[in-house]
Parts: sequence; structure tokens; C-alpha cells
Amino acid sequence: MFEDGAEKNHSGSTLSPRPELGPKGKLQPSGRGVEGLTHTEKDWIFVSDAHFSGRETEAMEVFLRFLNSEKERMSHLVILGDLFEFLFGFKDNPARGKPFPFADYLPILEGLQRLFRQGIRIKYFEGNHDFFLHSFFSERFGMEVEVYPEGNEERLGGRRVFISHGDLSNPKLWRYRTFRRMIKNRWTYGLIERVGPGFSRRVAKWLSQRSYQKNHAVIPFYLPLEFKNFAHQKFLEGFDMVILGHSHFPEEVEERVDEKRCLYFNVGDWMVHRSFLRFTPPDRFELGRWEDK
Repeated sequence: MFEDGAEKNHSGSTLSPRPELGPKGKLQPSGRGVEGLTHTEKDWIFVSDAHFSGRETEAMEVFLRFLNSEKERMSHLVILGDLFEFLFGFKDNPARGKPFPFADYLPILEGLQRLFRQGIRIKYFEGNHDFFLHSFFSERFGMEVEVYPEGNEERLGGRRVFISHGDLSNPKLWRYRTFRRMIKNRWTYGLIERVGPGFSRRVAKWLSQRSYQKNHAVIPFYLPLEFKNFAHQKFLEGFDMVILGHSHFPEEVEERVDEKRCLYFNVGDWMVHRSFLRFTPPDRFELGRWEDK
């Protein structure tokens, strides 16, 4: 559930240096004004791994300012999972009189609801902190969010693109994969629904802290290879581009496969880097980092 799929680096491995995002701030419009753009001409924005717990009021406000700054030129918001530290699609049952289980997330959720009402399409790829969300947004907030429990294929700029959170990128992490299958199934979901949000969130917080200390407390100098290896495999399957999150490090890699130019992007994370990926039709992709001014 909260074990991150990052293989430990061993001595002797040949790894690529960890790239540094320059202080780009907000990406500037590409030569044309926002006014008059059609829905198909507007940008897609990809974000991942904010891990909001509901206690970071300022951080959530910064994220909402970022979304607000993009809303006029954005047609799609793609969330690559783990927007929150723990999100489960508890059923809405007014007859029980129970309060909304994620009241501390409401600023973000209501911000997404405003975007939806303005005509922006939202796609949510479940991460390893997300569970059973297929009807959560429609039942609770009346917004149609396209939820993907696993990866999915998109067509962007004429390219065949594979998009996923990325926690299944490393096939060697069999323990994590077994643990994930144990957690992400209808029997476990039924148990979580039964014990309720209070106990579930306490357990989630404990597991999340363990995961962070194990995988993200120390910033490595080299990025792990498994994400690029996963992308390479997808290129061999015929995909032109792969977009992932989960690693918490923004990354862009170009590769030639059978004389075809292929691209791998890791969106990084909002929690530390405040990084995001922008797709501007017809064919421009660019990593950026938000600097609140």
C-alpha cells in the first residue's frame, strides 16, 4: 500500500546522474494568447505525488494558486496518483449520518470541483496511496473524473503514450507486488470500508512514514534505472512516449528505438520539487517547476 517501488542501488551499477531542475518558475505561453484557444488547443498539465495530509495549509494554498494560474489555458489536468497521503473511496451513506471522512482535504477537492465546472477534464491515475476511487469523485462531489487503477494509453500529439503512476515499474520487486495485490483487491477494500476512516488513516499514516524514511528521506545522487528500463520496454511494445510519477524526481530521457524518437518523462513530485509536465498541442512537451510569486 505505502511501500514505494524503488529498487535499492547496488555498488557497481551504472546509473544516470540525478538531474537538477533549474529555477524556471512558471512556463510562459508559447507565443499565442489564451483568449480564443479552443479546447483541443489548450494545454494538458500533469502532476504527481503531492502527498497532502490535510495539515499543510500553506502548501495546499500554493497548489491551488498553481491550478488557478493554469485554468484559462488548460483543457486537461492529469493527476498521476498520490495527491493525498491516503485516499480511499468510502461510500457515501447519508442514512448513517457520518461526516465526510476527508474534511481536511476539502480545499483541494473543492478546487478540483471548480476546475471540472469550468470544463476542464480531470484524469486520476491511482497511486500506491489511492484506493477504490472509481466512483468517489462523482458520488461525493458530482464531478466526472476519469479514474484509472492501473496504467492507460493516450494519444497525444499523434503519439502513442503510456501513462501510469509508476509503482509497478520494477518487476524485481516481487515483495512489493505481492503486498500490493494483498491490499488492492475487493476483499481488503471491504475490510477498510468496515473498519472506517479513523482507524484506516492511522494505519496509513504509520505505513506512509515508514515508506518515506525508507525510500525518500535521503536524496540519492543517481536516479534508479528501473523507471527508464520500464519505459524502454514500453518503447519496444510500440509506445512513443511514457509518462510516470512515483520516483519523486523529475526526469526527461530521449531514446532511439528502431530509428524512432521515443521520450520518457517522470513528472517528479509536487511535495518537494513542485514539478509538473506540460503538453502544449500539437507536439510540445516540457517539464517545469512552479515558483510561487
